[in-house]
Amino acid sequence: MRALVVEDDPHVRDVIVRALVTGGYDVVAVASGTEGDARAADGGFDVAVVDWNVPELSGIDVVARMREAKDDTPVLMLTARDAVDDRVTGLDAGADDYLVKPFHVGELLARVRSIVRRKGTQSAARFVEAALMLDTQARAVSVAGREVALTAREYALLEYLVRNAGIALSREDIEERVWGGAFASSSNVLEVMIGRLRRKLGAKTSPAIETVRGHGYRFRRAAADGS
Repeated sequence: MRALVVEDDPHVRDVIVRALVTGGYDVVAVASGTEGDARAADGGFDVAVVDWNVPELSGIDVVARMREAKDDTPVLMLTARDAVDDRVTGLDAGADDYLVKPFHVGELLARVRSIVRRKGTQSAARFVEAALMLDTQARAVSVAGREVALTAREYALLEYLVRNAGIALSREDIEERVWGGAFASSSNVLEVMIGRLRRKLGAKTSPAIETVRGHGYRFRRAAADGS
């Protein structure tokens, strides 16, 4: 997963970059709208975090030019402006979400995950990682051509992990996504289900469902270990 950050304040830029790297992203960070526009035009990004007030070319202009070029990369707009009209302007320019400074890093990551997830839900129907194939239209899973039978809840859990491959997902995020409000977070249901998935997919299957100690789980991309 690759992220583009367009932010001229070095301190804020460093905070954003560190947060995204922790979230599993490879990050390209630039300090001006002109640089952001050029890097966006190169393509290959899964998400962009763009500050409104960057020099040379505003964040609004960067996003508008992306949309004019038919670039549908999810964009989170950052700004100190919190008036409703300003939010409307940002969204109308093509931003997917809007976050007012100062912000909490946890909220930044949550909003990034949300817009990336929405984009994935809208566009991707089939995911292939090494020997594993997940078809979201048929709700089918196979490993090396062997069909894997999953319960509805196991499938929902695997799909959420695969759609966010490379990102460390917290227990809370996973529980909310897969079980909604009907979940007792103090239970070990999630751990049990992760164990079932690992057994069904096979211990030698790459990529793997990794435990992120003290946080949650991550679906590791095949490229992460060179396979």
